[in-house]
Amino acid sequence: MRGLGLLLAALLAGLFTAQPTHAAELQLCQHAADKYAYRLELTKLILARTAERYGELSIAPSAQADPAQERCLMMLRDGLVDLAFVPPTDQRLRDFAMLPYDLHAGMLGYRVLLIHEADAERFARVNNLADLRQLTGGFGSQWSDFVLFARNQLPVVGVANPANLLAMLNKHRFDYFHRGLNEAWRELDAHANEFPDLIVEPHLALVYELPVYFTFNRRNPQLKQRFEEGLAQVQADGSLRELFLRHYGEIAEQAQLQKRTLIPLNYPNPAGLAPTDTRLWLSH
Repeated sequence: MRGLGLLLAALLAGLFTAQPTHAAELQLCQHAADKYAYRLELTKLILARTAERYGELSIAPSAQADPAQERCLMMLRDGLVDLAFVPPTDQRLRDFAMLPYDLHAGMLGYRVLLIHEADAERFARVNNLADLRQLTGGFGSQWSDFVLFARNQLPVVGVANPANLLAMLNKHRFDYFHRGLNEAWRELDAHANEFPDLIVEPHLALVYELPVYFTFNRRNPQLKQRFEEGLAQVQADGSLRELFLRHYGEIAEQAQLQKRTLIPLNYPNPAGLAPTDTRLWLSH
């Protein structure tokens, strides 16, 4: 009987060890590599730096298109995903656990204008906010900073599907589409054959505060703690700076902000946000 028992135990052990093991996975709703490459690499770096203390954790792959930002936050609230990258608002600070560090070091708050080349002379005469109010912008109506148009009395065409914005600009449905420095040239390059007459307007830039934070479900405080510790590590050892410069090191030179007319916009950030440090990329 003892021999039979040992045999059964061995068989059961074999069954259990034969089962495939699955590493723990972090669920995201923002996977687009062309848009979020830096954020995804930073997430992987933090997970790697904290693996010894918290265990191995990899980003779960997804073949689905990224949802709209508000849908992404609904998924985070319902526990369907673990992490989102979004700007803070008063409501989001109440509903979620946000790590108050601007992932882009203030870069997303400097915006250049995509325009039709035929309109370049009109934009050359724009020197302040009052001048800009004579033109109409196009923007994603679900994006966090869509509210700045109304707040600054700027005419706008809101578009539910942002993928249509370049095509609409090309058809003169509006006059400009403002993009972050890390987005403008890359997006035009990607669509150069499709929209060869679209350009980055050469002498203006809009400026407002638009931080992007790691954002977590409040029921998962350990994940936020893990990212806090990992972020501190990659800042201290220089790997965050190295990663940032690899992605954005030439942005300031390309944008030539010192030669542009800067138009500040009023943006309704929550009170008391941590100050943004732009030293990673912007020389003052």
